[in-house]
Amino acid sequence: MSETQISKSNTFLTFLGCLGAFLVFVLIIFIAYLPNRPERVDAQVYATRQVKADESRAAGIQKLTNYELIDAETGTVRIPIEDAISLTIASYNSGEGLFAPTEAPLLEIESVSVEELKLPIEDSVAATEAPFDIETAEAE
Repeated sequence: MSETQISKSNTFLTFLGCLGAFLVFVLIIFIAYLPNRPERVDAQVYATRQVKADESRAAGIQKLTNYELIDAETGTVRIPIEDAISLTIASYNSGEGLFAPTEAPLLEIESVSVEELKLPIEDSVAATEAPFDIETAEAE
């Protein structure tokens, strides 16, 4: 009777053989396919879109980072966003401008306890009845 035993060296050599075969396969794919990749069919369209996207991005950055006179009559100007943020924070902290307290509160709320707040209870049978009584007249 012969007993077969799998030794640790056989398992290790099998693993190395599988790993080597996989690496050879990846190398063949790399050599054969990647350098010979065909040019994109829509390469011109892609390039045009990329140029337009870059121009749009540059225009947006320019609007966010530069000063510009919008309307001379009303005195409207565009300021860099960092300056706008710091001016808004300074105005908020000082309580001036848009954040100045008003003379009278816009809304006064009274405190009401839950016991004082009573909601009417509707009859569920009355709610299921039709809200309109429509009579149809026969045309003579």
